[in-house]
Amino acid sequence: MIKNKYAAFVLYVIAFLGLWNLADYLYTTFITRGTYHFAVGTDLALPVVIAIITGYLLFLMRSTDSEK
Repeated sequence: MIKNKYAAFVLYVIAFLGLWNLADYLYTTFITRGTYHFAVGTDLALPVVIAIITGYLLFLMRSTDSEK
């Protein structure tokens, strides 16, 4: 477990971005049988926003008083 919550947050955002694009690539290639095209809006901006929101809720927000 990573002790530094900010490092865990950054790693979460990077991993989320990578997994989002991997899932999009696999879906486009194998399910729809199309060609994968990287788009800044849907493949970069949207997952980063989602990762920041969920990462904040999971890692940076205080959930209990025992973490003080």
